[in-house]
Amino acid sequence: MNKQLVILIIDNNPEQIQELTELFQEQNYDLTLANNGEQALEIIESNPPDLIVMERVLADIDGITLCTQIKEMELTKEIPILFVSAISNIQDKLQAFEAGCVDYVTKPFIPQELLARINVHIEILHGLKLLENRAVTDELTGLFNRRFAYETLAKNIEISKRNQQGFVVCYIDIDNLKTINDTYGHAEGDVLIKTAVESFKKVVRLSDYLFRIGGDEFLFVLPKAKIENSHKLIKRLRTELNHKKIHGIPIDFSYGFSEYHPNDNLSPEELIKIADFRMYQIKIRKKAAKNG
Repeated sequence: MNKQLVILIIDNNPEQIQELTELFQEQNYDLTLANNGEQALEIIESNPPDLIVMERVLADIDGITLCTQIKEMELTKEIPILFVSAISNIQDKLQAFEAGCVDYVTKPFIPQELLARINVHIEILHGLKLLENRAVTDELTGLFNRRFAYETLAKNIEISKRNQQGFVVCYIDIDNLKTINDTYGHAEGDVLIKTAVESFKKVVRLSDYLFRIGGDEFLFVLPKAKIENSHKLIKRLRTELNHKKIHGIPIDFSYGFSEYHPNDNLSPEELIKIADFRMYQIKIRKKAAKNG
């Protein structure tokens, strides 16, 4: 478990950094170091750690202020923050807890005590993540669910505004699920969904998000993408699915895109609604072509 945990140490005291580094390396934690608040924020935004251990006094920013900033960002607000500082008066400690830290250890600290406190927060963190995974995962496919899709879109909107890079949402509706459910039973309908998901997973990038938001409805969130390039995704999906059939019925889908630009004021609900509407237009045209 410890090898997978990333701890960010924020401190501008070389001796303190050395002491903490040696202590944590003995526990096989993965470490990231920041000497000031600006560097810490860059690290946190690009590669969020699992836990932060930080000094109360930094060269460029007050530790309380930095803690508050981290807790105000959607992407990082759940990261546990533990202060290690020589400042020991009760008022400063209360301010740290009010800013969002989970623990406050005064220097000089006892290494075993610090590790024990960190281990407690790690156990809490893992327990919360387990509960969170159950709450945001679709049972049949293992994909993220509709609830988490909205949370992820909100985070990507925040990141987009901060980094001035847009992203694309793709709404996909699998064809013929009702026909297969009615004709062959829901177990075969589940086979259709799982087969489609296997193909989805083969074509998405590691940075992409995939959600099941309804019975036969899926949502892709494609960070740093543009609609004109995202049509390649649809082509790859069709290549994967075209040769697959369920009881002789080919697997196909309808789709629609929406795109978020950094200066937009679109909400997650509006982004999904636009992509859903465009998917529905394609579905109507396909039915018209089939019937006419």
